[in-house]
Amino acid sequence: MPVFRFRLHAVCALLTTLVLLSGCGAKTPWSEETVPTKLYIDAPRNFAVEFPGNWLRTAESEQISFPAAELVGWQSPESRNGEAAGHLTVATLARPMGHDEMEKIIHEMLPEFKIEKRSEMDVNRRPAKSLLGATDQWRYHFILLGSPLASHVLVYAAAPEDFGRYQPQFKEMLSSFETLR
Repeated sequence: MPVFRFRLHAVCALLTTLVLLSGCGAKTPWSEETVPTKLYIDAPRNFAVEFPGNWLRTAESEQISFPAAELVGWQSPESRNGEAAGHLTVATLARPMGHDEMEKIIHEMLPEFKIEKRSEMDVNRRPAKSLLGATDQWRYHFILLGSPLASHVLVYAAAPEDFGRYQPQFKEMLSSFETLR
């Protein structure tokens, strides 16, 4: 019981700190203007992340769908041809899996996806795999985060002409991504 109580207090302290820090008025340049960030905390899916305050939250991703995954997404306020010009998605996979297995699923879902750059990286002290590439219509940046507790895939998708403009938003989002346990 004392170990559980300590973990519960530690999680509560972390969440309180994140909420307090998010309200400090920190501003991040998301496009041509400075837009405040918003903090999204999802305890059941084991993550917290900051996103551009002017982006709209979506229940599901129009760009990507992982089998048996729970998705949380945001779309840019700007649109192109009646669709959001950029999408940010966090997929929490139904079971923990390694980077290679996640990459295989991406190729099954998007067989036309061509990888231009593959690299290893760390996301807040967690090993991750980065996949940068495109289909005929969209450019993608996937970040694969495996873990014994939960696996996440962070996805940035944008039309080719908008990819460079929204990439700083994705990098900021990625640098803020934290698992809660």
